[in-house]
Amino acid sequence: MKNSFDKKIFKGIITPAKWLNGSVTEISIHTIDENEYIVEKNEVGKEMFPFISYPVEVSGSIKPRDSDGKMMITVDKCVTTIASTNDAYI
Repeated sequence: MKNSFDKKIFKGIITPAKWLNGSVTEISIHTIDENEYIVEKNEVGKEMFPFISYPVEVSGSIKPRDSDGKMMITVDKCVTTIASTNDAYI
């Protein structure tokens, strides 16, 4: 079976996806159309942890995770979508 990567751009909210001893160890993006994408811990993904609960627009490659089939995103770019002149670029 061929592995295909699907590049996407979408808006959502960063949410905790997994905890260990009270600390968030994995985050996901919940989109406005009720999809969930687990964020891969690449350089950009690691920088997104302080922004839990922030609305964001992300772009990246989507693929199913081998361990459980959940959709996973390798984020290339993340921008908070707070309505101000101080938007944060991750």
